[in-house]
Amino acid sequence: MSSKSANKPTIEQLLGYDPGCFPTRPSPSKGETVTILVDGLPPYKELHFSIRNKRHRAHDRFKLLRSAAIVSMDGRARYSGPVEIDIEIHGPQDAWDKTLLDYASGISDSLDGSAGPSFTFLPIVYQDDSQIVGGRSSFVKADSTHYIVRVTFL
Repeated sequence: MSSKSANKPTIEQLLGYDPGCFPTRPSPSKGETVTILVDGLPPYKELHFSIRNKRHRAHDRFKLLRSAAIVSMDGRARYSGPVEIDIEIHGPQDAWDKTLLDYASGISDSLDGSAGPSFTFLPIVYQDDSQIVGGRSSFVKADSTHYIVRVTFL
């Protein structure tokens, strides 16, 4: 290995953020489900300041979910058809700092692709959250804080 390749910068170092990765396998098949488990609280929707912005105070939540989704998708391409998304947010009741709708919206936004004047995030699970045609979300009282996202490809 040459010294040039040993010092090759990562995509995050080059761009200042991680846009995601290119798929190496076909999309999931109709009827399949992918399960994503993440420690901590989920990303949430905030109308005035996007959680995609690395200066957002909860940007790490966005990054953690996308990283976990990439692992769960196991190299598969994003799905282009309708999906159903089920969300369980576990933890002590006093840990939940947003509404269930805020969390569900943040999770839905994090798993698709998006672009803005200074970023482009590749889609991970589906192309756009408008593909979500159904699902459920719930808070579950528990000692540890984590959440489970199940996406069923319809």
